[in-house]
Amino acid sequence: MLIVDDSKAMRTFLSSLAEELSFTVTEAFDGRDALDILIKNDPRDPFEITLVDWDMPRMNGLELVQHLRRNHDFDGLRILMVTTANSLEKISEALGAGANDFLMKPVTKDALTEKLQILGCVE
Repeated sequence: MLIVDDSKAMRTFLSSLAEELSFTVTEAFDGRDALDILIKNDPRDPFEITLVDWDMPRMNGLELVQHLRRNHDFDGLRILMVTTANSLEKISEALGAGANDFLMKPVTKDALTEKLQILGCVE
């Protein structure tokens, strides 16, 4: 799992939840860092899912989603937007750009687990 958020506290929190669900976690500060990690990752061991914050410096979450969905190397990557941007317009924009689902902050373990189950990442 790749967690993309400019908040170290949020990355740490999401990482601990993901590790409790048996995910191996890699963290990225923003969209540009995430792209570097994804491009350099061994294609024989792809990330199953990435959790992406919306508001980040250099490359925000929506820009990252758009970039990933234009690159067919990442067609199998599930994208879960995890953000405080919770208007219907923002949700629609994220899903329209290619995010698989949307989770609003504050995040709970139960809410994250439910979204990961819906996306087929956990049982």
